[in-house]
Amino acid sequence: MAENDSNKDTNHYDSIINSNISKKKDFESLIQEQNKRFQVICSSKNDAIITSDESKRILFWNIGAEYIFGYTSEEVIGKSMTLIIPKQLHERHNNGMDRMNKRKPPRVVGKIVELMAIKKDGEEFPIELTLGSWDNNGKRYYSGIIRDITEKKQAEKIILNEKKKSDELLLNILPKRVADELKSTGKAKTKKHENVTILFTDFMDFTTLVLSIAPVKLVQELNDIFGHFDDIMEEFQIEKIKTIGDAYLAVCGLPEENSDHAIRCIDAAKQMILFLEDRNSKNEIQWKMRIGIHSGPIVAGVVGKKKYAYDIFGDTVNTASRIETNGEVGKINISQTTYDLIKGKYNCFPRGQIYAKGKGNLNMYFVQ
Repeated sequence: MAENDSNKDTNHYDSIINSNISKKKDFESLIQEQNKRFQVICSSKNDAIITSDESKRILFWNIGAEYIFGYTSEEVIGKSMTLIIPKQLHERHNNGMDRMNKRKPPRVVGKIVELMAIKKDGEEFPIELTLGSWDNNGKRYYSGIIRDITEKKQAEKIILNEKKKSDELLLNILPKRVADELKSTGKAKTKKHENVTILFTDFMDFTTLVLSIAPVKLVQELNDIFGHFDDIMEEFQIEKIKTIGDAYLAVCGLPEENSDHAIRCIDAAKQMILFLEDRNSKNEIQWKMRIGIHSGPIVAGVVGKKKYAYDIFGDTVNTASRIETNGEVGKINISQTTYDLIKGKYNCFPRGQIYAKGKGNLNMYFVQ
């Protein structure tokens, strides 16, 4: 009986010893695995691992740090961390270290922050820093994992430049407010504007002119003229809508409402005439332009799913076209509605009632 109990105790102790040995082996295996991982990380060229203490001097410098910064470990061990920090950031670095040395709540520990660093050859470059800290025997140590993000920043810059180009192209097609709405929601709402002014132009005898000019030359001429018109529209904050052959259509008072839309259109029209007169005086090809201006309500919105077009609709547009057609070369022909908005601000010559196709008799005025 006593012998059996002794055997049981021996087996029990053997089991405990074997279990402890197994746990020890597992623990040693885990340590070895962690050491291997640490060695892999330390030997990586992608990341610099740098350790320092409260003295702000470098204690550890891995191969990645050598590869990224250009210094060997022998050159930096015991040196100040400011060796790899741009001069303009020295004060910020020292203040931060002093703060952490005093055991104040860290601002960057455990976070990924983007900073600038400096290489042995003096080149400054962007980095990502992940900083950790620990205490040992009453002394504080710091370890930073640093990655060179120069290529990342270059890629971001390319993406931002391409986005800027895309935004600029979109703004050449749509008003800014409409473009922003389209980008944020994927669609743009159609909106009614109660009072805007439409500026409509075309060239007299355009068909005859077309027959006398080579096609390429014709496009070059129109591109030059309409390009200058675009600049004038931008100056007076008038929204160009489109060109239709030799016709130029623009509107003021949308999408941003303003009370002086009629005045802006007349001032712009005057600049257009002056530009064309000056151009004709220097060129063999003579462009004879009529301008019609009319005010009233319209509906505006983006039309179609592809090749977006911002357009305006309503009887006001048709009337503006008729006002232009019944104008004269080199003169600004306006409707009664527009005249009521600008009278007293310009000298206007009343033309009386003039028949307009599809509209009947309309009061018209020449702005002098």
